[in-house]
Amino acid sequence: MRSWERYMKKRIVLLWLLALGMTYGQDETTNWYFGINAGLRFNEDGSVTALSEGKIRTEEGCASISNAQGELLFYTDGITIYNGGHEVITGGTGLYGDPSSTQSAIIVPGSKTDDLFYVFTVDTSIRDNDRDFGLNYSVVDMSGNDGKGAVVRKNINLLRSCSEKITAVAKDCVKESFWVVTLASESGGEGPADTFHAFEVNEQGVVENAVKSKLPEQFQDPRGYLKISPDGHQLASANERDGLFLYNFDAGNGRVSNPRRIAISTGYRSPYGIEFSPNNRYLYVHAHSGAPPFEDNHNANLLQYDLSAENISLSQTVLYRGPNYRGALQLAANGKIYVTLTQNYQSGTQYLGVVHNPDQGGAEAAYEHNAVFLDEGIAMQGLPPFIQSFFAKKGLLTNSDGSTSSAGTACLGEPLVLETEPLPGATYEWTFNGTPFVNDSGHLLQLDNVDATVAGQYRLVITPSNAAECQIIGEANVQVSAPPMVNSGVLEQCDIDENGSDGFTLFNLNQAISELSDNSVNTLAFYENLRDLSDEIPISEPGRYRNTDSGEQTLYVTVTDIFGCSNETELVLRVNASVSGPISGGVLYTCSMEENTSRGRFALNTFVNETYPDYEVTLFADREDAQLEINPLPRSNDYISAETVLYARIEIQNQCLGVEQLALRVNLTPVVTLEKEYQLCTNSPNLFIAAEEGFNAYRWYRTENGNPLDLVSEDSVFQVLEPGTYRLEVDQSYAAGREICTANTYFTVVPSNSAAITDIINSDFLENNRVEVIVQGDGDYEYSLESVDGPFQDDPVFENVSPGSRTLYVRDKNGCGIAQEAVSIIGFPKFFSPNGDGKNDSWELIGVSGMGPVMVSIFDRYGTLLYEGNLTDGNGWNGTFNGRLLPASDYWFRIRLEDGTRHNGHFTLKR
Repeated sequence: MRSWERYMKKRIVLLWLLALGMTYGQDETTNWYFGINAGLRFNEDGSVTALSEGKIRTEEGCASISNAQGELLFYTDGITIYNGGHEVITGGTGLYGDPSSTQSAIIVPGSKTDDLFYVFTVDTSIRDNDRDFGLNYSVVDMSGNDGKGAVVRKNINLLRSCSEKITAVAKDCVKESFWVVTLASESGGEGPADTFHAFEVNEQGVVENAVKSKLPEQFQDPRGYLKISPDGHQLASANERDGLFLYNFDAGNGRVSNPRRIAISTGYRSPYGIEFSPNNRYLYVHAHSGAPPFEDNHNANLLQYDLSAENISLSQTVLYRGPNYRGALQLAANGKIYVTLTQNYQSGTQYLGVVHNPDQGGAEAAYEHNAVFLDEGIAMQGLPPFIQSFFAKKGLLTNSDGSTSSAGTACLGEPLVLETEPLPGATYEWTFNGTPFVNDSGHLLQLDNVDATVAGQYRLVITPSNAAECQIIGEANVQVSAPPMVNSGVLEQCDIDENGSDGFTLFNLNQAISELSDNSVNTLAFYENLRDLSDEIPISEPGRYRNTDSGEQTLYVTVTDIFGCSNETELVLRVNASVSGPISGGVLYTCSMEENTSRGRFALNTFVNETYPDYEVTLFADREDAQLEINPLPRSNDYISAETVLYARIEIQNQCLGVEQLALRVNLTPVVTLEKEYQLCTNSPNLFIAAEEGFNAYRWYRTENGNPLDLVSEDSVFQVLEPGTYRLEVDQSYAAGREICTANTYFTVVPSNSAAITDIINSDFLENNRVEVIVQGDGDYEYSLESVDGPFQDDPVFENVSPGSRTLYVRDKNGCGIAQEAVSIIGFPKFFSPNGDGKNDSWELIGVSGMGPVMVSIFDRYGTLLYEGNLTDGNGWNGTFNGRLLPASDYWFRIRLEDGTRHNGHFTLKR
């Protein structure tokens, strides 16, 4: 394939402004050790090699340092220090860091020396009785112990308590002094963090009086990373529960100012890892869902913010969203940002993610998940932080928007230029993958035809003529990409618009993407002719393109990979006339849903398989969608819709034969209503249940556990002969009986019958005479002592019953009959007055009519028997004894019934 003139010429520009060069910043970041025995070495050509001989096992914080030649010096988890031979250095245990501290340690070289290093540690407390030792530093002398290193001072306290954050940046490139910054309370003791403490490290060592910058905000959560931008002008703080903040930082005096909250507008809003791009323009943030740390249901985002935007929060771009716990971000010597990938707090992975082009915005940043395999190592939540000035290198690839990058991709066969603006009197030293080479052009290096041999790391060290000025270091990590693989393709479409024979119709060109390019991340552009291709005028709506040549037409296509490298191919459009014949549309009926009479559930998959058994069929809601093959409908047997028309696109071997209409029709499901329960009089079964008239069929079933057992009737009226559970099904026919909708309802028939009176319990001769009736039967009964017509009561107990003979009625509420039985309640008058006026002239028992003999004995107050006899003959006692009228007084009686029951009482005789 030829190289088209439209390909952009890439240039790597090395800028002077704000560059920060120094003795350090060459290869001190070459070796990383982190996680569980995990490590990486960054090679001179920009590639990485997994290391597995590391000794640390840390969930979070760690630190590493190499010398200017890239040789490992030592590394630590904040507690133990291991040298380049992976041995514990002399005195290198018991440091006051913590593997559960976000940034447990950071290493700062001593000024003007190659041997002394300061290891700053930040502690945390994760359990009861776990003391937080705050911010401390220890001094390592790498000349000690015969060059194997020794800790010469240990755990010198700077703050009694602080957050889990720490970062560092150069203060002065000539004096080689640094700032080490952490977040704590103003006093450096317990309490919410509201002050940045900046400690200077210079020729005299660590200045233990910090420069303090008090903030208006207070932070309770100590977790999350702290980073300063490589140019030393900005500071970012990730506070897991308290949010993401950006500040100005003054590397001249160590002060922090201008706090700005950056809003995270995604579902996962707990920031943890952060990092600046090498050109200081972009901030990258790893924010997670905040789920409990030891569970597995974690999700996270990798976000990019443009710090040059007027509203930084609105510039948010999501580079990744998916399963992941919180992770660290760390800029590397090759200009890329690396991301740890974890499952939960205790479970890491063997992979790191990579932002390949962090100086570019949006998708051009080229984030790759699972990009680096760590071999035997496991990445946890932390990566080693470094002095951010180590990455303050200029001479970056020029991006399309004029910004620069320190890493990029050149396309095979294209020109590549590395250049700087000339600096009068300066000297230029070029190296390629660590090897010096002579470039007579000084500030300019031009590569006319890129091939695989030019991939690697280019470094330019510029020494100004004024010895008081710092060196300027420029780098370009270049990788070379071959043009993406492409295939030619053919896209066929049937002529299915209004004029189905003119050879013009709509195409969805995006359907050809997978045929033209094997890589789904490549981008494709379609051109109508070679002139448009040359002028870079692509087809504006590839999703609905109408061909301009009847029958067959050739389009031209460019395929561009994520690195901006392109290739070209051709796409032939072919229009086929629609085929008629064995294919016909149809109507699919269904019954309305119970909850919505206008919608129904359609068995689309069954219908399509039965109607088009020999074709490939896809359904669409719109004719144009069917033409363009966009928005296909699921071929489900549970497709819910109101009445509508669908379009079935019919194909054989991806050749369109035509589009047929499929009408969806919703028939009204019948509504059948019965009582939920009926009663059957088992003593005289005569229950008839009538269903509503007008249905086409009736089926009455006896059921068990909801399942039909026997079909017992097919009439609209059903005579029930026995109790049980039943189901009625009714059919409503449509379309001359071809379409049927069925409804059903369940009901229960419970038995009922007249009562059997098994006992009547009387409590008489009392102030409150009481009658209780005991019955048996399946019915629901009510009771009366008054009349067969009532009134009736639900309670089988009658209170305050006056003496006398009555009939007790027990009636089934369901109309299954009335049972009755005579009952007598025996009583007596409380007084009588035998004065011949015809009222109360004798004392006699009440309610004994029809009973057997009732023997009564009457006594005076002295116990003299005055009368004894049977009072059931209708005669009472007249108040005489031996023919003599007895005086008015109280008299006592004793009654003995035929069944042997005895009662005693008294009454009054009045004169």
